[in-house]
Amino acid sequence: KFVVATKCGLLFPRSAADPPARSLAPESIYREFDSSLRRLRTDYIDLYQCHWPDPHTPILETMTALASLLDKGAIRAIGLSNFSCEEITVAREYGPIHSLQPPLSMLHRRAAADLLPYCHEHGIAALPYSPFAKGLLTGKFHADSRLEGIRAKDPEFLGARYRRNLALVDGLRPIAERIGKTLAQLVLQWTISQPGVTSALVGAKRPTQVVENAGGAGWRLSERENAEITAVLE
Repeated sequence: KFVVATKCGLLFPRSAADPPARSLAPESIYREFDSSLRRLRTDYIDLYQCHWPDPHTPILETMTALASLLDKGAIRAIGLSNFSCEEITVAREYGPIHSLQPPLSMLHRRAAADLLPYCHEHGIAALPYSPFAKGLLTGKFHADSRLEGIRAKDPEFLGARYRRNLALVDGLRPIAERIGKTLAQLVLQWTISQPGVTSALVGAKRPTQVVENAGGAGWRLSERENAEITAVLE
């Protein structure tokens, strides 16, 4: 069994030099939805999410469009991504919100302070993304790694912050080794065990990574291990 989830609101750029534009206008949502159905070769989408808030479109218009798709059975659930508690509250005035996709990792824990408790209180599924911090927390990078693409400009991979993050990974490594798990599995279990988390979203480029990621579930960290991880993070 699987769930098909995709997003709207972040448009394909016209060229590699252009940043993707944001639009949650109804006509854009409908156009993107039809394109997604065609590319995914399906006639409905389980979870349709707004990728980022659109400050130029009233949320009432956005939610009206999403609610119409929901009422027709074209989508099964409405989700938001990268929205604040305040923005979610406003959206909920005009229709149901079934899920939120916030960033959450050992390096960026802010969602645990506000968004996760909010989702838990209001019965919204929390699907945090980037728990591996672009692979940084899996242990595959080191001081002289050649960084390319988005990592080459990411502050977490630059200068003193990068060195601090590598030291953090080194502090997690013996914990993972002692319990017989990989770093990725340790990090993933820590993520999905945070109060309010429904499921974590992780990427994989190879089948072996899919299997490894699956090994991050089905077990629990002990109180001692959680305390050790907290000490490393702090």
